[in-house]
Amino acid sequence: MDRVRRWGDLLDNVLLGVTARLPCRADRVRMACVNKQWRAAVRAEPRPPPPMPQLPPLPPQLPWLIFPNTTTPSFYSWIGGMSHSLPLPPDVRVARFCGSSDGGWFVLALDPSHRYALYNLNSGHRVELPPGIESPSGKQFPLVARFATLSASPSSPSPRPFMLAAVVLVSRRLDVAFWVQGSECWFPHRGPRMTQPQDVIYHNGGFYFVTADEGVVVYWPGYGRPTNNQMRMRRVEYDMLQREDYLEDMGFIGGNGSITRYLVESRGQLLMVARYIYNEGGTEVLRVFRFHVMSLPWTATAAISGRPRATWVPVDYLEGRMLFVGKGCSRSFEAARFDGFEDAIIYFLDEGFVPDTTAVVVQERPRYSFADMGRFRYEMDDMASEAWPPVDRRPTTSDNAPPTWWFP
Repeated sequence: MDRVRRWGDLLDNVLLGVTARLPCRADRVRMACVNKQWRAAVRAEPRPPPPMPQLPPLPPQLPWLIFPNTTTPSFYSWIGGMSHSLPLPPDVRVARFCGSSDGGWFVLALDPSHRYALYNLNSGHRVELPPGIESPSGKQFPLVARFATLSASPSSPSPRPFMLAAVVLVSRRLDVAFWVQGSECWFPHRGPRMTQPQDVIYHNGGFYFVTADEGVVVYWPGYGRPTNNQMRMRRVEYDMLQREDYLEDMGFIGGNGSITRYLVESRGQLLMVARYIYNEGGTEVLRVFRFHVMSLPWTATAAISGRPRATWVPVDYLEGRMLFVGKGCSRSFEAARFDGFEDAIIYFLDEGFVPDTTAVVVQERPRYSFADMGRFRYEMDDMASEAWPPVDRRPTTSDNAPPTWWFP
């Protein structure tokens, strides 16, 4: 007991020195849980004279990696290189993570009865979301969201309401839906149905979708007062010029595996990351392309179609960037801001699931695997994929959701 008491009564200057050597926010949070004195040192709260030195601010934080599970959820911080348990409320523990945003916000599917919510892992604050989609005719359908993204953090000050865009399942087909802050229902998009949307990002004031055939469709919100729970949005579908090796990729899909695509904003540009997943070996190759809108002379055909032309241009070098890709939650970071981290690296997650043959039910339930996740070195003369995080620092499966990024 005396030893415990001595640790709890460490001098402030010692505690400040220890805290200053903790670069990971998670470690400082754990330190703050010891007692009031330690918490005061971590938070740099005012103390009586003599004045103590200022606590150094946290260095820039990379996203954490969440491993959902209904029994033992955890997260991994690679600034600290440690895995931590993740205490969650009972309904959040069993929820399916559908997307994440800055400031610790997540889109959660809470239960099979189509209850959804925005939840903040930092503060515990939540915003209830409607359970259904309302068609223009007034008919309602239950919401089945696969993944979603936000236009802005709900806690950020803004005169405009924030919005969500989601890829949803309607009549066994993927489609898209939107929700605006204060609306009582989700509302569907207007215009032709997309061909299997694979990802969505909020970029340059609009929601950009990429489809399985690398098409691009954008919805720009009007931000007027919603009418009948719907919002006026401008839709633009680009006339995409096929990249030169697109047909080779179609051959890959036909015989060797599948390709999934992610959208990420980097240095003001929109990038597409194509992930090549082999049937037997998992992810072995990732390629990066830049969205390029082409300037074309006026023609009668272009005037009739009214569609701007664009294409995907290969990106040979990431030049100091790190990319973190995931459905609805991809980010780009400058490696120079993070000591000890290499550039030209793409971090990717395992989004697949495998049947759980141990389940005592008539139908096998999905169990998500954490096997096909890692980092890919994106250098033209030395491209390679390796497992990451270390196998001994992460679980192997989840019983309710794939891993996702947490942006604290």
